[in-house]
Amino acid sequence: MTPIGPTELRVVIQPVRPRGPLTGVVATAVFKKVFDAVWAALLAADREVHAKAAASEFHVCGLSVDPCEFGFVETMRATDPRAPSSIALFRRCAGRVYQSDYRILLQYRRLMRGFQRIAAALDPAYVVLVRYHDSELPLDAFFRRQVDRVGLGDEPPSRDIWFAGSVIMSFEGRLEAIDYRSAAWTGRLALAGGETQLECLFDRSMGEDALNPFGNKDVSVAGRAIFTGDSNLPERIEVMTIEELPRATRTLDIRGAMTPASVGDWDDGLDHFYK
Repeated sequence: MTPIGPTELRVVIQPVRPRGPLTGVVATAVFKKVFDAVWAALLAADREVHAKAAASEFHVCGLSVDPCEFGFVETMRATDPRAPSSIALFRRCAGRVYQSDYRILLQYRRLMRGFQRIAAALDPAYVVLVRYHDSELPLDAFFRRQVDRVGLGDEPPSRDIWFAGSVIMSFEGRLEAIDYRSAAWTGRLALAGGETQLECLFDRSMGEDALNPFGNKDVSVAGRAIFTGDSNLPERIEVMTIEELPRATRTLDIRGAMTPASVGDWDDGLDHFYK
């Protein structure tokens, strides 16, 4: 497969549960819906930034079967060197919506409808990954929910108002086994108490060998926490770093007694330990 250029994007479609010897083969109907939806969204992005006379041309590229992949390369006809790229707008808006900046699409109504069509084309039995020349973005159930939230911020709030956006944070908990079976590597991080779990998305460039030691371990993860506005906790964490939490190898025996501070030399009403 040829490298991805800065004026193109590739789309990978993979079954969540592969069957048969060809693990990357997808149903024709699924391929057509995703292909048509991405193509329509690119055309919508082009109409947002270019006049009809200066509309970009798009060509299909990067076709493959296993894994199922297709791409589009943009040839700009605009003579102004400052003219924006349609693929660049697609990328910027997709990334901003993914990170809970829902208002960005309200500036581009055509592209908003294009993303809604992509969300409608997503099949839960498949993982769709958009690849750029220097990054990638999963179009999955999380992305679909993010697109569905566009415009909801203009409605009167019917519940508590939580933060929506992305923040670099760290979390500690027990990481379940990491799922490498699809194009998006994910895992569940159970926070203290085990009742709350956060979805973690891992960078595939780290490689399985680097991530395997952390499965089913108590870990600390740091990365981009994406808050959707529906909760005080993030719905997804894009993991940048991960490390195992140290645990005591032997028990510590601490003995003592409590006495009011007024018995001692303090007069602030606090309690203290004494031997």
